[in-house]
Amino acid sequence: MKNLIERLEKHPGVRFGLPVVAIVACTLLFLFGISYLGSTYSFIAIGVILVLTGYLCGWLSLGIVVALSLAIILTAGPYLVVPRVQWVEAAGEPSPLLYHSPDDPGPAQLRVEYELDDVIGGIDDEFEQVAALAGWVNSRWSHSRTNRPSSSNPLVILKEAEDGASFRCVEYSLVMVGAAQALDMPARMVGLKTRQAATARSGAGHVVAEVWLDDHEKWVVADPQLGYVFRANGVPLNAVELGEALAQGPGSVEVLSADGPVGWYRKNRYFLFLGPYLFHFASGYDQRVFLAEDERVIGGIMLVPDGAPDLRVFQRDTPLQIDSFTSAVDVFYVAPEIAP
Repeated sequence: MKNLIERLEKHPGVRFGLPVVAIVACTLLFLFGISYLGSTYSFIAIGVILVLTGYLCGWLSLGIVVALSLAIILTAGPYLVVPRVQWVEAAGEPSPLLYHSPDDPGPAQLRVEYELDDVIGGIDDEFEQVAALAGWVNSRWSHSRTNRPSSSNPLVILKEAEDGASFRCVEYSLVMVGAAQALDMPARMVGLKTRQAATARSGAGHVVAEVWLDDHEKWVVADPQLGYVFRANGVPLNAVELGEALAQGPGSVEVLSADGPVGWYRKNRYFLFLGPYLFHFASGYDQRVFLAEDERVIGGIMLVPDGAPDLRVFQRDTPLQIDSFTSAVDVFYVAPEIAP
């Protein structure tokens, strides 16, 4: 066995061919594996390839493989990780959504206690207000993949964050929705899920917020975990439009934070993260996030690509509270003014 390894190490086909194969394999596993195999299996396979390359070809070759793979992934990846999906024309009646009034006790307390009027003070454009609000939510704590608050109430989340707790994407979006509603902007949480969300063991979902803009008469998506909002050709984007724009090429999409446009590296790295999630889009009917969960209306709607099966179970064993499935974007993007 030892002699075989020594012969492999010296063989020119291994010393020069394996790094090339490793670059191609690692790039493809990252860009396509996370969409079809799941991130866990893909990263395990990438790790095995890199260890084998370093062992047989040396650490210099390993460094070259890693550097070139990352360069290709960052450059080409945002074009490739976004699912190409098809929607249908509107079919069926849109489902009304429930929101808080800014005068409800929870939103009113949040607005005063956290001085939200100052967060958007001096900003007239609603889209820029959403960007400022997303930046404010992003600044409240550092991200945690697993930690959960004692309650889903935005006021409780913010209090526990002040005491040093960190939370998930879910909690960023809960607070974003609560803060937007406190400022009289209808808002909702949207769960984004990958193509393999039903069978993946982990990492198959991400949660963002969408806010209704009266100025544009449309929903726009914000990711308060990063503090980002999105625009293409000067038009604010909702989550589905973001996926469609990225599928045409990420160069047309502008990512903005409260501090201004996001640079190329951070933007492309974010699109690599977000892209695979833009397959299933889900939202609960009841977005009154200050109410206890057992006081809210159960159920929700999911936008599923035309031809894809309904997603009823998440990550193998978690039933989803979804009772309406549609492939029509207009049904999913019901305007808030039709709510009862």
